[in-house]
Parts: sequence; structure tokens; C-alpha cells
Amino acid sequence: MRRLFAALLVAAMSFNAACAPTAPNSRAALAQQAEVSERLAAELRREGKLVEDAALNRYVRAIAARIAAVRPPGAVPLTVHIVKDADVNAFTPGGGHVFVNAGMIAAMENEAQLAMVLAHEAAHIDRGHVIAGQRAGAAIGLAAAGGAILAGALGAPAELTRLAAGGVQSVAYNAFSRTQEEDADLVGLRYAAAAGYDVVEGARSFEVLRRIYGEQSDLANFFLSSHPRSSEREARLIAAARRMGAAGGRVAEAEYLRRTAKLRRQVLRYYEAKGRAREAAQLRRNLRRMR
Repeated sequence: MRRLFAALLVAAMSFNAACAPTAPNSRAALAQQAEVSERLAAELRREGKLVEDAALNRYVRAIAARIAAVRPPGAVPLTVHIVKDADVNAFTPGGGHVFVNAGMIAAMENEAQLAMVLAHEAAHIDRGHVIAGQRAGAAIGLAAAGGAILAGALGAPAELTRLAAGGVQSVAYNAFSRTQEEDADLVGLRYAAAAGYDVVEGARSFEVLRRIYGEQSDLANFFLSSHPRSSEREARLIAAARRMGAAGGRVAEAEYLRRTAKLRRQVLRYYEAKGRAREAAQLRRNLRRMR
């Protein structure tokens, strides 16, 4: 495992240390990002820390395929991995790979919200944010993410790392700047809209995050203080969606809640055992919506 961490760190630090909000995606850089992501996924799979439920993976990948279909021509293929991590989060090391925590899937209320999350991560890849953000601190954060995820995941003997406690994962999940986050929000919104989703509903994913963790200032596990507040991001995206006429479209609440119910119940049991009341309340809310 230590060898994997070292490889992640070396690969991450070898990216171009550009400081611009976006950067061109070279084939070499994308290939290197893909190698990092594939090695992380392989190690997580060996450790039993990826969700292997075939039906759930097919469903989440079908949502990702809707997003992938509207990305720019020549975009690197999108691959989604579901991590047995109860924190409500998602991240990308680039190369077309997106890691979505079980806690994120469980907390979202409908397909449109998860689609917005996936579209946001795809935008980070397509806009070159992974390359542009690979300054030393971000690179170290990427390697730390692999270490922290492998060190404790849902169902593992070790206590799952709570990002709000200031663990190393918070560095990795905050490798992008405020400008890059805002850019990914708006590009992701366009992807979700083009894929036929109701992006007003999708933007309410930030309302879910705020319900669980409070505003950004209290949200060390999802955004650094330099990042936009959740309410600001939600309001900006809703306004943009309405300007685009994208206030209608696919929501698929009933289907989403039904097809993710098994995972949600598993994560809820974990939250209840760990005394994580806010997250548990959101999952109970989702289960009640199924009735």
C-alpha cells in the first residue's frame, strides 16, 4: 500500500504546475492521470473498498453515460467508481475517472442531483483543472486522498476518516481553486442540461450538503474557505439554469430512491452506529420520500 501512495505522489507531482484556471489536456497528461486513477481503483478493489453491486454500478454508469454523451468531441471516456466511504463527497484524479462515495449516492435525493455531481467532476477533467491545479500542495493532496481512502472505508475495521476533522483528505478534495470550482459548476450545468436533466433540481444538491454540513464556513470536508458558499453556488446555478431555460427535464426521484435504497440503508446503519446524526437524518428523509 505504501508503494501505491508513493506512486500516486510521484505521478501527481509530475504534472505541469500551471496556475491558470484551465489548461489544455495533453494526451500524455491524460494518460498519466488515467494511470494514477486506475492504480487507485485497482488497489481499492483489492482491499474490498469499492461497491461491487452490479445493478447499482450499471445504474450509476448509465447516468454518467448521459453526461458523457454531451461532452466535447474527443473527451476522454468517463469511468465511475463507487467507493465504500460514508462521507458525502466525490472527486477526480483526472484521466476520465470519477470516484463517488457511497455517502454521496445515499444523500442525494434524485437522479438529477447525482447527475450534477458527475457533470461537475467531468467538467474538472475536460477543462484541464487537474493539470492546472497540480501545484505541489494539490499533488500531495491527491496522493493523500488515496492513502486516506484506503486507510478507512465503510465496513472496514478502521474508523472511517471524517473529513471535517481536518484529515489529509480535505487537502485532496480541495485541490481546485475557487475559480475552477465556479467554472466546473457552470460547465457541469451545461452538460447536465444538454443531457436532459432538470438542473434547477440538480443545483439543489448543494441544499442537501448544507442540510448535512451547514454553510461552507462549517464545511471543511467539502470546500476550503476560499471556495464559494454552498448557498451561493446553488443560487448562481439555479439562476443560470433559468436563463438557459433548463428548469425542466429529467428528475427521476422515484427511480433513483428505489435503485439506491439498498446502499442507502447500509450507509444509514453505519451513520447510526457512529452517531452521525445529520447524515442519518438526511438518509431517513430520503427513505420517507419513497413512501
